[in-house]
Amino acid sequence: MKIPAYLLIILCAILYNPVYGQNNSPGRATVKLNKEIFTILKNNSMFSNKLDWRGIQEESKTLSLTTNDSANQQMLYNFYTEKLRAAGDKHSFFVSSKRMKQIAETPVAEWPQGDYLGDGVAWVKVPKCLSFDETKDARFADTIRLIIQKLDTENNIAGWIVDLRHNTGGNMWPMLAGLNALIVDGTAGYFVFGSMEEKRPWPNENGKISGKPANISTYKIKNNSVKIAVLLDARTGSSGEMTAVSLLGLPNVKSFGQTSAGYTTANYTFNLSNGDQLQLARTFVADRNGKGYPENIKPDVFIDDVSNTRHDRVIAAAKAWLLEK
Repeated sequence: MKIPAYLLIILCAILYNPVYGQNNSPGRATVKLNKEIFTILKNNSMFSNKLDWRGIQEESKTLSLTTNDSANQQMLYNFYTEKLRAAGDKHSFFVSSKRMKQIAETPVAEWPQGDYLGDGVAWVKVPKCLSFDETKDARFADTIRLIIQKLDTENNIAGWIVDLRHNTGGNMWPMLAGLNALIVDGTAGYFVFGSMEEKRPWPNENGKISGKPANISTYKIKNNSVKIAVLLDARTGSSGEMTAVSLLGLPNVKSFGQTSAGYTTANYTFNLSNGDQLQLARTFVADRNGKGYPENIKPDVFIDDVSNTRHDRVIAAAKAWLLEK
């Protein structure tokens, strides 16, 4: 039987175009976004080999997408996030352009603090740094450095406490740039791709944020061989953990507190065609000596005090170690 040409055209359209739920017709932007996210995840996720990509592709075609691109975007974000979480990725996430703008325009909620605790011990508290603004990032880093400079010039410091408890992350680079005042320049850690054979170093250089010159103090402490105690807890996560890793492995560093949150994968930014971003876990991290942290950071000295004050048992234990002869 000869099939009319117009029926052949309809048949080809059915066979070669995805069907997104019954009686739904997502726009080109949604179809493009779906393909874009799928390709980025498949080619870049550190959990890619744990996912059934053929099954995911077929399942994505059955989503109840509509002509509402905004609703479709959220549905796709939820769908792919769920797949990543099932594969063991608890760190990747999507962020809208609207949310990025809100964060950039929101004042920094908490700034670094510092204090002299007596007996030659200085305390520096580094909170999260959630910002999409280079000016804020520079101010955050500079605040840390100026705190360190003031404590170091006004006192005879025998040891430093870097308090990263409750630091849930954000941007690691301003934190590293600020704490650079305590250590020598060089490789602070590694991003590890797949296996320990493929490692990319991350630098920590004076006066730079993420490898770029910044308008921040270049002060270095008078004695960078004194001990440094790094404090962790279950809310030390993501970039807070990366900041801890940047200090671990130094011969004068010891960690105290509780096991960290377990977001020791490094997120890379992928800009999407709709203006949003995908923050995708591509690697886990290793310290300057090559020790990997694929799951979390366990402190050298575990202390179950979670009060998170400058006078608790975690601080006391760190201070006792710093003052040991």
